Amino acid sequence: MSDSVFEAGIVIIFWMVIAWIIAGIAMAIAGIRWANLELPLMIFLTVIIGLVVLILGGGTLLYFWGKNYMSRE
Repeated sequence: MSDSVFEAGIVIIFWMVIAWIIAGIAMAIAGIRWANLELPLMIFLTVIIGLVVLILGGGTLLYFWGKNYMSRE
């Protein structure tokens, strides 16, 4: 994995998570909820899920980029 692919992957994951959080909060406020929960809990879960995806996705990209980087001569 080249450096530019790694950078693009991190940026794409970041913006997807931001879009997830904004859409989730907007839908929760509008009354469209993916679970039958109270509004503050729904917003909290939306943000937590987004952060978990960001950490796991970024970690996975970092792992594969690091393996490639260490194998370079």
